[in-house]
Amino acid sequence: MMRGLPQSLFGRLLLFLAGGLIIAQLLSAAILLKDRDQALYHAIGGHVAQRIAAIVNLLDTLTESERQRLVTALDLPPTRISLELPWEQTVEPDERYHTTLFRALLQRQLGADRIFQLEINDELPPPPPPRDRPHWLNSDQPPAWRGRVDRPPRWRMQAMLLGLRNFVVQVRLRDGATVTFQQVLPEEVIAWPGRLLLILLVLLASVAILAGLAVRALTRPLAVLADAAAELGRDIRRPPLDEGGPLEVQRAARAFNTMQERLIRYIEDRNRILAAVSHDLKTPITRLRLRTELLDDAPLREKFLTDLDDMQRMAQASLDFLRGGEDSEPLAPVDLNALLESLQEDAEDTGQAIRIDGATDRPLHCRPLALKRCLTNLLDNALKYGQRAEIAVQDTPARVTLRVRDQGPGIPETELERVFEPFYRLESSRSRDTGGTGLGLSIARNIARAHGGELTLRNHPRGGLEARVELPR
Repeated sequence: MMRGLPQSLFGRLLLFLAGGLIIAQLLSAAILLKDRDQALYHAIGGHVAQRIAAIVNLLDTLTESERQRLVTALDLPPTRISLELPWEQTVEPDERYHTTLFRALLQRQLGADRIFQLEINDELPPPPPPRDRPHWLNSDQPPAWRGRVDRPPRWRMQAMLLGLRNFVVQVRLRDGATVTFQQVLPEEVIAWPGRLLLILLVLLASVAILAGLAVRALTRPLAVLADAAAELGRDIRRPPLDEGGPLEVQRAARAFNTMQERLIRYIEDRNRILAAVSHDLKTPITRLRLRTELLDDAPLREKFLTDLDDMQRMAQASLDFLRGGEDSEPLAPVDLNALLESLQEDAEDTGQAIRIDGATDRPLHCRPLALKRCLTNLLDNALKYGQRAEIAVQDTPARVTLRVRDQGPGIPETELERVFEPFYRLESSRSRDTGGTGLGLSIARNIARAHGGELTLRNHPRGGLEARVELPR
């Protein structure tokens, strides 16, 4: 099992769907920025190359004084021009993508016979100084493309997101003079990726919300089916599922409803068979009992009556076990406190003691007669094998827990599960002369499970056997 994944199907589907869509959006944005960067260089680079070529061609036709006046007039951001910087040959040619692209654009505009050199820096240059300061390219420092000035991190990050560069071009005029151009893209262009990121965040949030709604709509029928399956164990006659929705959901709901109908028919058929068997068994036993009363031999008559009582008790216990705690009795709210008090009073009438600790806060929905039979079996065992019984009641919003403890010797740990097997009786650790059919615990567990609960046994640390009944609310 992969660690870190959500445990629910909704969480996993939402993670995979929203995660995939978000990754797709990020990749799309990256491709968009890459294409925009290339388009930006093609558009602005072509315009700048045309402007540089036009200025160079014009300078070729002017005298030195006219050139200086023209350069002074044209030396404005974002293109700075100087005739005063000497030609400085670059040591190594710059073969990066943007440099190669812009060099090709310049070569196309200037002509194949024009000599020029180009360098593009990875960082933006400092903004130009005020007009009253010396010319920003006319200094004792090396050419502008060799200088580096620290910029605010946010300004630099925006520039790198757009792929902006500061480039310097030196062109040889026909008379051997050198004209230097430095181009900086305006800061207004840098502001739009922030809007792109905002739009991207809105899109990602919208994708996550829509994916969550879609996954919730897809997983809701599965949650309804799981709840119905859990409720079916407590109430076989619960209302059928709605068979609407997508085709797969319709098929699942239809199959569940068909299964429920078959279970109901099976239980009804079984109950009819059990009723018939019960009638067919009681009739001959009753006839034998009447005939036994006519016997003159009193000791023999008592033996026959004892055997008939055992037969009737075993037949009734077998029928109760086969019924499995499920019959036509409907669910109803039961005051569990009153039910336990009535069992306590019944035990006191026979001279036995039952102590009750705790109480429930509200009624419990269950089958009253079946639950009473379950608790009666447990209390009978506790009173037979442990002299007295104690019932501890624990009520929570999710379930009710009943602990029935006796004061007997307990049973071996290896037998704690085997005693739930039908007709199984311990040959040690319990009294041999108490009778019983070996079905009491089996019937009690069937009833608990028919309510969606569980019955378990354990040897109490302070002695005695403890039966734990958990019933969901």
